[in-house]
Amino acid sequence: MIVEAAGGKTPFWSAFRSPGYRTFWIGAFVSNIGAWMQNVAQGWLVLELTDSAFMLGLVGFAGSLPWLVLLLVGGVYADRLDRRRLLIRANLGMMACAAILTALTWTGAVRIWHVFALSLASGSAIALAAPAFQAFLHDLVDRRDLQNAIALNSAQFNLSRIVGPSVAGLTLGVIGLAGCFGVNTLSYLGAIIALMLIRVASRPVPDPAPVWDSIVEGFGYVRARPRIQALLAIAALISLLAMPYATLLPIVVRDGLGLDASGLGWLFAVGGGGAVCGALSIAFRHLLPARGPWLLGCAIATGLATMTLGLARSPLVAALSLVAIGFSATSAVALTNTLLQELVDDAMRGRVLSMFGLAFMGTFPVANLLAGTLAGLTSASVTLAMTGALLAIIVAAIAWTRPRLRALE
Repeated sequence: MIVEAAGGKTPFWSAFRSPGYRTFWIGAFVSNIGAWMQNVAQGWLVLELTDSAFMLGLVGFAGSLPWLVLLLVGGVYADRLDRRRLLIRANLGMMACAAILTALTWTGAVRIWHVFALSLASGSAIALAAPAFQAFLHDLVDRRDLQNAIALNSAQFNLSRIVGPSVAGLTLGVIGLAGCFGVNTLSYLGAIIALMLIRVASRPVPDPAPVWDSIVEGFGYVRARPRIQALLAIAALISLLAMPYATLLPIVVRDGLGLDASGLGWLFAVGGGGAVCGALSIAFRHLLPARGPWLLGCAIATGLATMTLGLARSPLVAALSLVAIGFSATSAVALTNTLLQELVDDAMRGRVLSMFGLAFMGTFPVANLLAGTLAGLTSASVTLAMTGALLAIIVAAIAWTRPRLRALE
């Protein structure tokens, strides 16, 4: 994602004035569509191989586990290495994983341990490259276009989340599982070619220090900056208390709303549409009020919308809640990314963004485990109502006690 600049009215597409950013955006969009296609096809493959919901969750856990283990290391690499080359190598690694899965599926030799191992390997490549991806956006645009670039990148990701599964659903019956994996393999060429075409100015590289020492240095940097701490806390709270709605939504749809699988798909698409609109809203920098209050308001609104989803007993109320969650959560997370990038020194950018990734994406496994446990003790609807209310209350407390955060323009 990316940030914006201070003041001045800029067009909605201002970040696209940078040829490098345009190229990068298109390559990432193509690659993300393929990744979402693989995500759908891989789920069907796991079910065909095992007919086990547990194994489906285990494979998903394998893909997300590296976020907890390797993301901070990726932040050190983002500060220490050439970010463009690091991203090229990571995409080549993910492309190799997709190609292997394509070949194994095509020949009928695929086994569940193959899927598990390849998910772990691909997730490791993503975790090591994610901070460099975030920081690289800062290298591509002027400071005044940074927020616009982050917003457009978030819109690209959420749009691919709608397009990719839709294309997978249409093509699975035509080209099969191996075909979907093959399309994803080829889609990495979009990102790789884009990165090879981009030229950015070289930046000073610090003397290499032990990785652990660099990580500790990053934590010390954040500890001395209360606003950065608060922004990271908000990202973690949204992840822990609101994002598990996606995991619990099938139960809410079936038991609370009385809908079938098609209704679930429709509601997911509605939420994705809200997320795209939320990302695009951040692109209009000059239309936003002060960014501190907007961020805090969106985070509180995410909690209230999650609570409403838990209380919903009609599809219309649930749909409106999902639109609100998608819009407000995406706005809050994109704006958090923006403000972090504006507040940090470039020498610490990768490490701070790795903490942002750990706070938001890295907590997903813990968040889903927490939500599942609470839902087992109560119900999915009650869990969402409780966690949504808790999110709104905690963020309101942060807003009350952090006047410098409220004052961010």
